[in-house]
Amino acid sequence: MRTVALSTSWRVAAVLSGSAFVSCGGVPGGGDPEAPLDLGTSAIEMEGTSDSLAVVRDLEVLADGSVWVLNSQEPYFMGFGADGGSLGAHGSPGGGPDEFPMPSAFVAGGWEGEAWVLDLLHHALIRISGPAAEWEQFSLASTSVPRGSVRSGMSMLDASVRTARLGREIIVPRSTVTMQGGVLQFRFGLLGADLMAVDPETGETRMFVALGEALEDPSAGFIASDGGFPLWYRLWASCGENLVRVHDRVRNQLRGFDGSGAEVDPIDLPPVPFTEVDPRQFAGAVFALRQAEVTGDVATRLSEADSLRLLNQMASMVQGAPHELASYLPRYVDFRCGEDGTMWLQPLDLGAGGLAGGSLWLRIAPDGATRDVRLPERFDALRFTTSRIWGVYRDEFDRPSVASIPLPAR
Repeated sequence: MRTVALSTSWRVAAVLSGSAFVSCGGVPGGGDPEAPLDLGTSAIEMEGTSDSLAVVRDLEVLADGSVWVLNSQEPYFMGFGADGGSLGAHGSPGGGPDEFPMPSAFVAGGWEGEAWVLDLLHHALIRISGPAAEWEQFSLASTSVPRGSVRSGMSMLDASVRTARLGREIIVPRSTVTMQGGVLQFRFGLLGADLMAVDPETGETRMFVALGEALEDPSAGFIASDGGFPLWYRLWASCGENLVRVHDRVRNQLRGFDGSGAEVDPIDLPPVPFTEVDPRQFAGAVFALRQAEVTGDVATRLSEADSLRLLNQMASMVQGAPHELASYLPRYVDFRCGEDGTMWLQPLDLGAGGLAGGSLWLRIAPDGATRDVRLPERFDALRFTTSRIWGVYRDEFDRPSVASIPLPAR
């Protein structure tokens, strides 16, 4: 986890962020947008729960209907059958051969019908479904993907790194950038990471897409300042057996690359969800970074009074025009695909605080038609299939359960 000092340079770093939401719903090239689809709490179907569930960091749905979750604390992995029954719980922290020092996220799409997790310190993909005693892993170490090179650029406050199955290969992001050039260049290097295709059966690796070359540099118009740097995400997902989509911030498109790495037709997105941000919205968006600087630990919870005091102090120090402030923040914070190629983009919710999304998602059909979908409050979506949205629902007492929401045909 990386934190960034914002104290002496806070006035300049805050020079850029913003909000002024516009509707995301629409169709390519204009036209009348479809009415937003509101999925209420009554649509939620509970799939399983456990007293050991804390914060679910990731979730994987297998072909047999079973669900595995990556928990924020021991046991790291819990499985639930299609009937909601427990399939077991296991996974301990530590540096031993059968322990998980830094589990990151599941391989989206699984492998051989099983759930696999990327562990960053093992530098390996490890099977976590099935009998825990049968440890099986695939090392990513090679001259093309050396240890420490699998990095995401997804978020400054999140250690998760997205990997995904694409046909008979697994796509992993690789970056060899170091901190020698400074935080700003390190950050840009992560955003321009290469997507590598790894064959688990042969161990061979190949360049799939060099994002730094394929996508225009979004920092071209960025005015660097002492301590100020963009908090953009590099969002990508596997959208079927032979297609990867990547969000292009500069063109406001979802770019596509087939299994050979060749580019396919992009999908144009509706106008960006916000173009301006006021000082208080900016302070709320980056509050966790400032809190980490003040407390030394982003997980530390300040009292409500201390949080409000710090937020007000931050807002009073923010300088910059609303459009300048907006340029520092990501427009979207998550991107997922279903196996049928339907794409889901989650806008940054400036009202929620933190660099997080809210209940609104943008659903994009393979032909580019878009529609706003509003999920129930306290439901966090983590996987999308053709017929369901899978995630975690927290009740009024903040107790988490694995849950899903059936999707209407249209």
